[in-house]
Amino acid sequence: MPRRRKKPGLHVPRNPPVLPPLEGRLEKIETKLAYLEDFLTRLQSAVLEGKGALDRIQGEHRVMKGRLLQISRELETLPHEKPPHY
Repeated sequence: MPRRRKKPGLHVPRNPPVLPPLEGRLEKIETKLAYLEDFLTRLQSAVLEGKGALDRIQGEHRVMKGRLLQISRELETLPHEKPPHY
């Protein structure tokens, strides 16, 4: 029986070692995913904290604006005369 010749070009082994490189890549991906999950958790906490602070500041702003308008109205109702002691 004649011996077959190998075809020129790319030689692919029958059982390539697929698992070791794939396991390393998966481990890197899992590590990155864990860091991203941690980052998103911390980012969400920071955003919620910032929203709470913003809500508080907006409430204080409304109160101060109302008080300023009240004082402005009170000043308008004062007589525009000099006090009697002048």
